[in-house]
Order: sequence, then structure tokens, then C-alpha cells
Amino acid sequence: MNDLSDQISKLVDEFVNQVAQLARKAAMDTLSTALGGAVPGLGNGRGRGRPGRIGRIAVPSASRLPKGAKRPPGEITQLKERVFDHITSNPGQRIEQINKELGTSTRELSLPLKKLIGDGAVRTEGEKRATTYFPGDGKPQGSGRRKRRRG
Repeated sequence: MNDLSDQISKLVDEFVNQVAQLARKAAMDTLSTALGGAVPGLGNGRGRGRPGRIGRIAVPSASRLPKGAKRPPGEITQLKERVFDHITSNPGQRIEQINKELGTSTRELSLPLKKLIGDGAVRTEGEKRATTYFPGDGKPQGSGRRKRRRG
């Protein structure tokens, strides 16, 4: 009876060790995927599911700024130049198409596009999601606000 108990105990210990190893590996793979594979020793960053997510919880990317933080002016200027060059080479594209080509998001391009439009370097046609972007005539556009007459 003692021998049988020892065998069962040994099998249970082996099973627990295997489960613990698998759980550790799954945790490391998930962490590596969330961090984009940037951590040495955590695998290749390829896991199941969507990158940047652990289960249903979104994980902020390393390039995302904290809430309320402003981007450095140099970064915005650099992005303005990239966007302007792209629009000059590919007139008539919508923001989704520009994002796909530049690897950006609408949120990232919003401010640089507003500045380019305000400077007259870029003009728009259409409204909302149907807005297309073209090289401008170089004339700065007004703010679009009209002064009210008092009378």
C-alpha cells in the first residue's frame, strides 16, 4: 500500500510540475506578445490573439503617450512633413488610406493635418469620412469662424 501511495504521489508531483511549466510559458508568451517581443528571454513575441491585448484587456503600446501628455513639437513637424510628402505624391486619398500607407492612426494625424490645412499646404474636399486630401495652393485658410454682428 505504501508503494502504491508513493507512485501516486510521484505522478501527481510530475503532473503539477508540468502544469506549472505550461502556465509559466503561457504567461511569458502573453507578456512577450504584449510588449512586442522586446524583452530578451521571453520568446519571439508571437502569441495567439491580437498583439497588444491580453485576453480582453488592452495593453498600452510602448509608443503611446500617457493620457494628457503632449507630443514634442519636433515629432509633429516630422509627421507633418511625411503627411505632406505623401499627399503630394498621392492626391485624393482619404485619411484611412493615408494611415495604411504611413502606418499611423487617425488620432496621430489629426493635429498635423489641421496644421497643414491651416497653412494652406493641404486642401480638403468632401466631409467627414469622405474627406479627401490634396496639395494646397499655399494660401492660409481662415479659422472658418465668422464674427457675429452686433446690432
